[in-house]
Amino acid sequence: MQRIVTTGVGVVADLDQHEGWVVFNWSDQTYGEMSLKVDGDHHCSREMPVRSGTGPPDFVSMSRASLVMRFAPELASKLELDEEVEFVFELQDDEFGELKEVIETWFGLD
Repeated sequence: MQRIVTTGVGVVADLDQHEGWVVFNWSDQTYGEMSLKVDGDHHCSREMPVRSGTGPPDFVSMSRASLVMRFAPELASKLELDEEVEFVFELQDDEFGELKEVIETWFGLD
């Protein structure tokens, strides 16, 4: 499992309209700032269009300090990520509450 320590997690979402996205940002020694964006239509993308694909990730588990998601092999390859990724974060209570609500509403948790 790939472990990514985030530098930030952003949520822009309209839960009623099923619109918006969640973005995970992290630093990379080689490439600088990196990100993964997952939108309400289950489209996942990285910094370049070639690093994107549609297919909902499975949100395996979520705790106050991390979120584990699993991607289908083809989608993981397109995103240049492992099939299972743990995003580690430190969020304020309101930020965590918003992230949790979006994940549960749009994707559910296994």
